[in-house]
Amino acid sequence: MKKIMMLLLAAGLILFLTRSGAETVGGCWRIVAQDGTYLTDVAEEPEAGDQYISADNRLYEIVHVAGAEAVAEARGSVELPDVGWLDADAALPVSALTRRIALYCTHSDESYEPTDGYYTTTDRGSIYEVAQALAEGLSERGAETFLSDTLHHPHDAGAYRRSRQTAVQLLKSIPDCLLDIHRDGIPDPNSYAAELGGQPASKVRILVGRGNQNMEVNKEFALLVKAIADRVYPGLIKDIYMGRGTFNQDLLPRSILLECGTYTLEKERVLRSMDMMAEVIDRALYGGVTGSAGQMASDVTVQRDTQPGGVTIGQSDTVPAEAGEGKGVGSGLVWVGVVLIIGLIGYGVLSAGSLGGGMRKAGRNLSEMTGGLIGKKPAPGEDHRHS
Repeated sequence: MKKIMMLLLAAGLILFLTRSGAETVGGCWRIVAQDGTYLTDVAEEPEAGDQYISADNRLYEIVHVAGAEAVAEARGSVELPDVGWLDADAALPVSALTRRIALYCTHSDESYEPTDGYYTTTDRGSIYEVAQALAEGLSERGAETFLSDTLHHPHDAGAYRRSRQTAVQLLKSIPDCLLDIHRDGIPDPNSYAAELGGQPASKVRILVGRGNQNMEVNKEFALLVKAIADRVYPGLIKDIYMGRGTFNQDLLPRSILLECGTYTLEKERVLRSMDMMAEVIDRALYGGVTGSAGQMASDVTVQRDTQPGGVTIGQSDTVPAEAGEGKGVGSGLVWVGVVLIIGLIGYGVLSAGSLGGGMRKAGRNLSEMTGGLIGKKPAPGEDHRHS
């Protein structure tokens, strides 16, 4: 019996490790409405249950994914928060207010091909320049910013597991908000190109992970950011996507992921948008606060973790499991593994509607659950454009 269980477990793992990827268009998936109307592209495989809020505040939910196309059903319009207070001439002064914002980059290789000459690098990607520009804009408005320079290479399923350690260390600064800065992997630069304030600039997409306990709070914060941007800088926020996973947003309410342009867009356009984005985030977090809390810019600096590849503020509090727990535990783990694999395959087939799609989905889920330790990882030289 033990040999049979081990064979089943091995067979399941082999299926995961040898699965093939879905056919995509330019490495992306296209989302369309039920009548075939094009809605948007995404650089990560969508899943039934994902939600999408368009630029005109219409809500869609993905109901079916087949190959490179996802079909989304309209769920009505989204009512953005009331931001009428933006029209007030001045807000009440607040003198005792600590304003802290933390930023980091999970995909530390991401760059902008037209400007940098490459879209990915084994060194520090230019996404850190974008994060730095946003941090400086927030600092100029009175926030104390904590920008981590820690690298999380490679760009694979384990990147979020590695960046989680960075995020946990940043939480020691007790931030009001946690921002993960990315650039998208959509090939078409026009999907992000915009004219804002008469200048060539870039749109920003907000991503919210629907797999965490803070999802509703993070969603409300994303909606507030969009509501303010729509009033102050119309066109700055491209849309909001609520996808599978957590994006480490379970660590803190008011955590969001920002897709700042795409890899085929000039970096200068993205940098130009960061000051506008800083104003929007500042207003979303602190309203129209004035007084000494709004006059801290000359007294603060952007604090940076400058050791590549390591967290400098401390180490993870993870405690290793005890070794040698006994044969009973080992055989129990085998059974758990077999049941887990069978369950993942069954769920994947049911939700994808085909054996091939089910295997891909099950394999992807296993890779995410193990932080990239099990499952297909990109080999050196493979496409790392995707966020």
